[in-house]
Amino acid sequence: MPPRANTIVDSRFIAELRRLREERGLSLRQLAAAVNYGKSLIHQLEAGQTKPTVGIATRLDDVLDAHGALAALVVDAPADIERLAYVAACPRRVDRAAAEALAGLLAGYRRLEDAIGPGPIMEPVRAHLDTVTGLLREARDDLRPRIIDVAGQWAQFAGWLSIARGEERAATAWNARALRWATEAGNTDLIATVLSFQGHQAELRHDLPTMIELSRESRRDETVNTALRAYCAGQEARGLAMAGAASADVLARLSEALDLSGQAAEEPLSPWGYWYTPSFFAVQQGSVWRYLGAEDSRANDHALELLTAGVAGVSEDAGGAEWHGRNLVHLAVAQAQAGDAAAARETLAAADAIALATASRELARQVTEAVHHLRLSAMP
Repeated sequence: MPPRANTIVDSRFIAELRRLREERGLSLRQLAAAVNYGKSLIHQLEAGQTKPTVGIATRLDDVLDAHGALAALVVDAPADIERLAYVAACPRRVDRAAAEALAGLLAGYRRLEDAIGPGPIMEPVRAHLDTVTGLLREARDDLRPRIIDVAGQWAQFAGWLSIARGEERAATAWNARALRWATEAGNTDLIATVLSFQGHQAELRHDLPTMIELSRESRRDETVNTALRAYCAGQEARGLAMAGAASADVLARLSEALDLSGQAAEEPLSPWGYWYTPSFFAVQQGSVWRYLGAEDSRANDHALELLTAGVAGVSEDAGGAEWHGRNLVHLAVAQAQAGDAAAARETLAAADAIALATASRELARQVTEAVHHLRLSAMP
C-alpha cells in the first residue's frame, strides 16, 4: 500500500497523468508495474479518487519522462492539518493550541502560494475557513478573541487568492468578512491590510478615487506596522500617478513611502508581512515611477533602475509567484517606454508563463493588456 498522501494537488495533475501515459503508449497495468504499485492506484489517481504523495508523483514523472511537469503539480501540505482535522470533528475541544496551529497553517499556505500560485490552494483554504467558522460558533468566551483574530487573517488570505484568480465577487465578500472579524478582534494591522487590499481591488477595476482613498485610510492609524504603512503610502502614490495627479503630490507620497520603508528595514518582519523586503519596496516605488515615465524619460530611467533591482532581488522560492509576474509586467512597460521592445517582449513572456503555471486569470489579463497597450508584436 502506498503511504497516505498529505499533499496539495493541482487540478491539472489528473489530465496530465492520463495524457502522458497514453502518449507513451502505456496501459494502466504497465505504468503501475513501472512505478512498483498496483493498477488500482493509477486508476484512482487518473479518476481523481485519491491523491498522490510527492514521492509517487516524482516516480511517475521519472517513468513518464515528464521533465518535472508532474512533480511540480504536487506539494506537501503545510503542517498541523491532521490536528486541525481532529478539531474540526470535535469543535468543542478547540483550545489555544488549536488556534496557534491555525495561525501556523496559514503561514505555511502563504509560503506555498508563493511557490505554486493561488489555484491549487484555493479549495483547501476554503475548507479551512469552513472549519474556522465552525470553531467560532463553539469557542469559549475566553478563546473567541484569538479565534476570531485568526479567522480574520484566513479570510483576508482568501480575499487575496480571489483577487489573484480574477474572482471579483469572491474577493469582495472575503475582504468584507475579514474586515468585520478584524474589527471585532481589534487587530489594527489586519484592518489596515484589508483596507489596502480593497484599495488594490479598486486599482484593478480602474476605480482610482477609491484606490487612493482606501490607501490613505489604511495608514491613517500611526500605530499600524511601519512596513504596512509604507506599502499603503506607495499604493496611494501609484494611484495618484495613474490618475494623472500633479507630480508634486505623487512625489510627496513616494517620499513618505521611502521614509517609512527605511524605518521598516530596521524592524523585524512580521509573519504576515515577510514579503515587505527592500526588493519589494524597490518594485513598488519603481511601479510609480514607470507611470511618471510615460511622459518623462528621466523618471522612466529611475523606474527601470528600481524595477530591475527589485525583480532581481526576489527569492528563488518566489520566482514563480503570481505577484512576481505582476512585477514583471511593470518592468516590461518601463522597458518598452525606454525603447527596448525586445526586452519588454521577453519580460512579458516570462510573466505570461507564470500566469499559465499559476492559473491566474488576473495576471494573464494584465499581460494581454500590456501587449496591446505597448503595441508589441508576438512575444517570444
